Amino acid sequence: MRWLPRLSKWRYYLMLFVVNTIGRMPLRWRYGIGRFVSDRIYDWGPNIGKNVRSNIRHVLGPDASDEEVDRISRQCARNTARYYADLVGVHRMDIRKFYENDLILEGLDYVREAHAAGRGVVVASAHYANPEFAMQGLAAAGVIGYALVEPLEPPELGRLLGRMRMVHGHQYEPVSFGAIKNAIACLRNAGLVAILIDRDIQKRGIVLNFCGAPARFPTGAVDLALRTNAVVLPTWVRREGGFKVRAIIGPPMPLIVSGNRDEDLRVNTQRLLDLFEKHLKQDPGQWSVLDRIWPDDLAEEPATPAAPAAAADQGVQ
Repeated sequence: MRWLPRLSKWRYYLMLFVVNTIGRMPLRWRYGIGRFVSDRIYDWGPNIGKNVRSNIRHVLGPDASDEEVDRISRQCARNTARYYADLVGVHRMDIRKFYENDLILEGLDYVREAHAAGRGVVVASAHYANPEFAMQGLAAAGVIGYALVEPLEPPELGRLLGRMRMVHGHQYEPVSFGAIKNAIACLRNAGLVAILIDRDIQKRGIVLNFCGAPARFPTGAVDLALRTNAVVLPTWVRREGGFKVRAIIGPPMPLIVSGNRDEDLRVNTQRLLDLFEKHLKQDPGQWSVLDRIWPDDLAEEPATPAAPAAAADQGVQ
């Protein structure tokens, strides 16, 4: 039957419908719808609530009550919904108005200083609040970047989101060997590459310590910087009530280079995670990760660092 293959594209058609309906609504309405939907999914979904509670239990520690863990986990689900509410309208976003009225952007001078010195910039961030706001804010400030994003299925879904994200000038490309080559070329030409560090989507990262327990993380941000002598700028975003967003870029994190490449990847990626952990613990409810970060069956022995295309992990679903 000819219609059967199209069933595999239901996520694309659903997103297309949402973009052209909910995506046209005012942001406040989108946030309200997102809150309602996220609460239902959190309560009724077979794995999402369990995954998020596991993550937040690790962040808060064993002394946190079950009630506190559940409350903050629900906030995480709601914040993820707010991210999607932002995303479905990103191509209609007035980034100049957003930059002037709702975005508090700190550390832009670090980007300009690196570019003035002829060096590329790796903006290393996490799935926290909405890191895309930092990117779109940079576009409003005249800084255009290249972002590595998660490959999505079906491919039509990835292309749809890519077109929406690139409206304001940035380039987004799903992680692949070709995309990594483009990112390296961008950095060697003193460009800016954005990448996220807190989800091992490719399942080929290395085991590092995060919030007191081992978990697997990608090394892509450090790998790219080591290959290109780029400046690493840890960048964290936070929602500050209403529609206000604060994006803190830098200061630069000088890389430790010992000559042992595997050890350099490990040590510097751990340093990035330590910085994110401090930011995360200030308000864990803004962490928009629905996958389980600390699986029960994680091998204690660290994995061999992955090839760049496998290790690099940026972007949201």
